[in-house]
Amino acid sequence: MAKIHPIPQSARGPVRDAALAVLGGLLCLSLAWPAAAAAPARPHAAGFTLASPATALLSPVGGRLDVEERLAPEASGPDAAKTLVFALPPDADNLQLSVPGQTIVRWSTEPVELTESAALARAREELVTERMRLDARLAAVNAAISFWQSPENAGAQDVAQRGRLIAESVPELALEKETLEARVKLLRQRIERLPAGARLGELVRVTLQKPVPAGEKVIVRYSYTWRHCGWNAVYDFNARPEEGKGGAIDVRLMADVWQYSGIDWQGTKVTLATRGTGPREPAPLAEWVVDSQPRPQPRPVPLALNAVRSAKVAAEGAADAAPANAGVAADTTSVYASWTLAEAGLPEGRSRLMITADTWEAPLQWLARPTRGDSRVWLLAKHDLAGDTAWPEGMADYSVDGQSVGSGMFRPRGGEATLYFGADPRVSVRTFDDARKKGESGIISTSKTWTWAWTYTVSNGHARPVMVKLERPAPVVVDQGVTVTLKDEPPAQKNEQEHMLFWNVEVPGHGKASVKHSVTITSPEKLQLFPDVP
Repeated sequence: MAKIHPIPQSARGPVRDAALAVLGGLLCLSLAWPAAAAAPARPHAAGFTLASPATALLSPVGGRLDVEERLAPEASGPDAAKTLVFALPPDADNLQLSVPGQTIVRWSTEPVELTESAALARAREELVTERMRLDARLAAVNAAISFWQSPENAGAQDVAQRGRLIAESVPELALEKETLEARVKLLRQRIERLPAGARLGELVRVTLQKPVPAGEKVIVRYSYTWRHCGWNAVYDFNARPEEGKGGAIDVRLMADVWQYSGIDWQGTKVTLATRGTGPREPAPLAEWVVDSQPRPQPRPVPLALNAVRSAKVAAEGAADAAPANAGVAADTTSVYASWTLAEAGLPEGRSRLMITADTWEAPLQWLARPTRGDSRVWLLAKHDLAGDTAWPEGMADYSVDGQSVGSGMFRPRGGEATLYFGADPRVSVRTFDDARKKGESGIISTSKTWTWAWTYTVSNGHARPVMVKLERPAPVVVDQGVTVTLKDEPPAQKNEQEHMLFWNVEVPGHGKASVKHSVTITSPEKLQLFPDVP
């Protein structure tokens, strides 16, 4: 902490008096600072406290919370014996409530300040209080620096003494200022990373038909939907190419769960459920009109914003859920898969929970889609998912032998999981242009021809052989009279549905293998055809 030097007694005049007043205030603030730093965080404002839900059904876009409370009537008011009150968090929707043995006449809501009691809320409050302390100290240091640097505070008879004081005080003050600014910046970043809790909620006032006997409580059951809680599936896939006959994949399915109610849910039975994607209902059946004049087709109706957001983060309803971990009970018998956590309760903030861990015996494959500018050969694996399990869509981290290769969305389709692990740096493919020709045929030029030929050479840097699937697009003909001729060595296999040619090339360890591919397109002279090669 910087030292504040007193003005020497030899100094005279109004400048001395002003300096003493300013520096005296700064000195008091400096001496009070350690005590303030040790003071406890200021308490939360008084208000209503939310009740922990008995059960919580969470989806990727929110949750349904069920609460049961025993409540006494209000203490005062014209209908006090008939009125019950409880608090809801902000943005609560679809309130459903019942009071067994009673008839509800009406209910009303009004804003109310909520008391936050969770550990995260206390940490947030302490950070805000600490930032306020540092802001006050920084203001004091800036005031001291301004005082010493102001030419208006210089006296003609004490210039030399004031120079010495400035030389001693200002550097220390500047150093403290820099330290305080760095701490304030760090605190602001920490506060920004903590989402705000539920500080302002809704007070629900329920009026019953019959009064509650004095000294008794009644059971109130209510449920609501809330968007400030939920979960997402998170995966970790680690490929081990040298494991077993063809490699293995370590799989971990985790749940990233969150709730920001301002309280820790105590004793809550938490269930995680998948959610269907896309719109709620199908689009109208399209018209099929055969006409000599083309008719404009109506544009598809865009999905609602919440449906689009749900499609990005929700689980695939028809996808297959992981076998249960010891702390999770899985249910795949309903429309949507769900997992119920064995341990009750959920603290405020974000939590990472393990759902399952498994090892897939999935042989690794190599895939090449060569062009003149791309020599990469991709590493992938495919695994058939069991029909009685469910693997929801979610973000995934991918690695090979523990080395990260990237992240992306994992989307199982049709009971099969396809996993890509980036390019294999030890396997590559080179593309050589053997021919590129254009010509005409017939005595009077009745047709035109285009010919392309390539050689693809695959190099394997592994000690053992690898099987590389080499894929190229097959030309798709839509005009009558146009023909395509292929000349390949070895002959290409065809996937008619995907319009694809492919070769399964076995490349020996530390060796090479080549494929020759030639395409000739012939079209009538009168047809204006300009074929291009992807």
